[in-house]
Amino acid sequence: MNICVVGAGATGLVAANELVKKGCKVSVFEAENQHGGLVRTVEVGNEKLEVFYHHIFTNDVEIIKLIEELNLSSELMWLEPKNAIYINRKLYPFTSPIDLLLFKELSFIDRIRMGLLVFKAKFLKDWMELENISSRDWIIKNAGKDVYEKVWGPLLVSKFDYDADKISGTWLWNKFKLRGSTRGKNINKELLGYMKGSFGIIYDKLVERIIDAGGEIHYSSPVDRIEPQKDKTLNVHSNGKVYNFDRVIVTTSPEIFGKMNVPLPEEYSEKLSKVKYKANICMILELSEKLSDYYWVTIAEKDFPFVLLIEHTNLVADNNYKSHVVYLSRYLDKKNEFYSLTDEEIQREFVKYLKIMFPNWDESKIKRVHINRTDYAQPVIVQQYSKILPEIATPVENLYLASMAQIYPEDRGQNYSVRLGKQVANMIK
Repeated sequence: MNICVVGAGATGLVAANELVKKGCKVSVFEAENQHGGLVRTVEVGNEKLEVFYHHIFTNDVEIIKLIEELNLSSELMWLEPKNAIYINRKLYPFTSPIDLLLFKELSFIDRIRMGLLVFKAKFLKDWMELENISSRDWIIKNAGKDVYEKVWGPLLVSKFDYDADKISGTWLWNKFKLRGSTRGKNINKELLGYMKGSFGIIYDKLVERIIDAGGEIHYSSPVDRIEPQKDKTLNVHSNGKVYNFDRVIVTTSPEIFGKMNVPLPEEYSEKLSKVKYKANICMILELSEKLSDYYWVTIAEKDFPFVLLIEHTNLVADNNYKSHVVYLSRYLDKKNEFYSLTDEEIQREFVKYLKIMFPNWDESKIKRVHINRTDYAQPVIVQQYSKILPEIATPVENLYLASMAQIYPEDRGQNYSVRLGKQVANMIK
């Protein structure tokens, strides 16, 4: 069977690998000049680093199995992070339940209510009931207005921009559930996984296996048209050429898929148009010295231009970066004026607020800056999201869509992208 996979990100490469193992002939078409998607890498010092920050959790069974299958288990490190929250121009430890109890920005009662909400989320089984309530209303109902306005409100706004009040309770429930279930019996200790040499080595290995099995990877090859044929095969148009396949799997965003000139029924096309994404700006700083002792700092400040500060080298101490590595991340709507700023303007704005966080720090500590953007970073999980979710098997026979937006009720992440890649590959008959 001759199969086309559109997109060489995690889902596409996993699907392609599963299919070549079954003896299928597979061709992967990737619009960019490298594979990996949101896990693509850049050289920092003598080592590769993801352009967008990544780690995995102890309960991410699908990607851990894949790492084992690729004989890369010896490269997987389990590391203990130190996290913090920045609020009211102060940095507070925020790693354990004890940190929450000592968190003076909330009253003692609100701290207890917030902790109970996170704890109860771990045991909630029927997530469908949360589809009808916004994250905002769910937090206020269960933990109070102060908890929302001081902590979760600014985070939802910085994550979903104009759509913050529309976000389903299901999305936030899954975040609480995921983090709670990674702690196991010791609720005060969390472990995060990272690969020596970056997660890029996983996708390099998948590409190697696909090619060794006779598959092909076409880089800088965007697909602009998919035509069903009378014999139920599909013609794929890319770079002015036409290729014929028995099956086609598209792993792009629904919006990009909707622009591929596929003759889809109106109902399915409408679902594609309703799925929205937030873009992301991620700035990597190579510094001559560290900023703090924390790995993950959540920014709960409405006026800040970034929502997260990830000091990567505080988690991955054993490295060859030759610098202290810091990510600054901002989610926003593509129509937001901030997204159209130049790299220089973004750097200036991010650095300005970094100086507010760390008054004794100055720009002389910056050795190198990388600014990366993506239009499709975070699906907007609105209320009743399951009703607008496009099916994986599209109404066009032998054509499949497997995108980040269809990882639900879980949120995006490498683990679920691996699971989705295997799922769609298993649907191919």
